[in-house]
Amino acid sequence: MEDDLISKEDLSKVLSEKTGRVIKIVSVERIGEGYHSKGFKASASNGESFFVKKFKSEAQGFSFPERKIFSLLVSDSMGKRIGNKPKSIGVLLANNNNPEFVSKIDENTDFYHVQEYEELGESYFDMLKGRKQKKQITDSDKEEIRKVVDYIAGVHSIKYYSNDEKVKKEAYNDGLRSVINNPETTFVILGELEKDYPILNREEQKEYLGLMYDLMHKWRNRFERLSALHGDFWAGNVFFGKDGEMKVIDYSRIPWGDPGIDIGWWLALYIWNYFETRNPYFKELGEFFLDEYEKRTGDKEIRKAVSIILGLQGLIFIFPKFYPDIDISLGRRFIGHIKKILREGRFSWD
Repeated sequence: MEDDLISKEDLSKVLSEKTGRVIKIVSVERIGEGYHSKGFKASASNGESFFVKKFKSEAQGFSFPERKIFSLLVSDSMGKRIGNKPKSIGVLLANNNNPEFVSKIDENTDFYHVQEYEELGESYFDMLKGRKQKKQITDSDKEEIRKVVDYIAGVHSIKYYSNDEKVKKEAYNDGLRSVINNPETTFVILGELEKDYPILNREEQKEYLGLMYDLMHKWRNRFERLSALHGDFWAGNVFFGKDGEMKVIDYSRIPWGDPGIDIGWWLALYIWNYFETRNPYFKELGEFFLDEYEKRTGDKEIRKAVSIILGLQGLIFIFPKFYPDIDISLGRRFIGHIKKILREGRFSWD
């Protein structure tokens, strides 16, 4: 039941393990409710009491579990840093009613992600760099793209774990917001551009952000499009071995949202290379990629949906930390075209 906590026996066990003394919870009382959570008072036989906060499943801005634990870990660290009362004990997870406290995390903690090791081959990004003089798309190009499409369409076929439309709507909208406010994305880049940056000065930056904001609201609440995402789907994260096998790494940033986020992320490199070289080869690659994805998924809105992410992608390609030697006139032409896409809400090449 949504209002229930884990059993008194399980709560007694983990609290005893955490505090190093015997604690027996004898009663649990619902005592309140906030915007994101419900509160309970758990009373022990020795007269102690504990406040337990449980997330609501429909909490806005916290629609998937990874976001929920992030919020609670921040709250726990803040409370312990200040050292005030009531004292924070820790963050408790219960998987299938099997509770355990999360280990201590602070500024001295190192973070690692462990996965199986494999030889990856050559990144598609490096492969494209060596093809800037290529004039015509070939069967081998098409085969690579079909593999990419098969992979990402498979990711997008994974649907959200809740059937509650309100929860799905919030998860979809969270993906839209993350294009702008994710810690590694739009605001970080704009915040580091100089006021008089010649490709996009401060006044133009404000206009640009407004176009992204308007587009976010245009797509708002389209939860029927909600799917799993890769979240950082660009050519540097896709590798091909000598045998042609494809491998993908670095899932991050946006776990759920509109498929256009991934597809636009991938498409952006074709657009940039086309603007840089004016070689129609890159336009052909991009068109073939979009056509194959549409055939594979039946998504008739994908050429509009990619505009959701192309505002961020435009900033990435003019960001001096990534492209310190960028040609100013090229950058202005490129960002001008991205503005056009944002205004029209639909992808185009020119």
